[in-house]
Amino acid sequence: MSHRSRRAVAVAAAAGLALTLAACAGAEPVTPDVVSPSSAAPGPDDVQYVALGDSYASAPGVPTTDPADGCFRSDSNYAHVLAETADLYLTDATCSGATSDEIIDEQVPVISADTDIVTVGTGGNDFDLFLRVLRSCLTSEAARGSETDAPVPGFDESDPAGDEPPSQTCRDVVDGEIVPTAGEIQAKMGEVLDAILEAAPDADVYVVGYPTLLPESGTCPDLVPMAEDDYPVVDGVVRGLSDALRAEAESRQVAFVDVLAASQGHDICADEPWVNGIRVGDDGTAPFHPFAVEQAAVASLIADML
Repeated sequence: MSHRSRRAVAVAAAAGLALTLAACAGAEPVTPDVVSPSSAAPGPDDVQYVALGDSYASAPGVPTTDPADGCFRSDSNYAHVLAETADLYLTDATCSGATSDEIIDEQVPVISADTDIVTVGTGGNDFDLFLRVLRSCLTSEAARGSETDAPVPGFDESDPAGDEPPSQTCRDVVDGEIVPTAGEIQAKMGEVLDAILEAAPDADVYVVGYPTLLPESGTCPDLVPMAEDDYPVVDGVVRGLSDALRAEAESRQVAFVDVLAASQGHDICADEPWVNGIRVGDDGTAPFHPFAVEQAAVASLIADML
């Protein structure tokens, strides 16, 4: 699956927005957003900040989101919030659907020797990890979708050539397909960090983990329609991603932003969730993606570490 196709599936199929497919057509390069506190070009006194990452950094659907280049960057994602509060010159290269390899190829080149701060989050799209988990772990009714729930990627009742609903169980897929790729995914995370450190050896790098998605106990089938026994399976996948990011960050002595810990009690099922469930949020936030409140919290976490 191509990068552009993955972006379209990750956002459009999840959010049920068919127009996204058209917006993602083509193979144009990532065009970063540039937000300057003082001038059109960075001055000698500007602190230059480059944000890299996937959709958990770009925040698709969080008002206001720009679909122009298929990256679905929000101007309220944590990079923009951090740049505004800390008076940074921001270059936001985050992009929905980006894999670690694509971050290296398409986003890291935005970094220069003059870059002072870099944030990065990656891993969820490697080997289509998140998409495979969604396809396998949501119930068959959720996979087929409805008027308000988007179909799971890979299952399209209108396409007779499309895949059938998943026959393997959630645990089958996680144990048989996801777990065996864990080492490769972690290695790719390390490759991203090595590329960043090579491009900007003097920059302060902050590796941003993933938030808590599911509660330690209990379920909310209206928001996350999956079997009760599968909740801890999916939770384990997310925790594994964050643990891998932490390990790669610590091995290179760069800072790790522990969003998983900070978001405890703010899972999808919580009274005050930081991440959206299966439906498009009232504010437009894409399904299974962070709300604006999570992005603001991540910005605050990073600001406290600067």
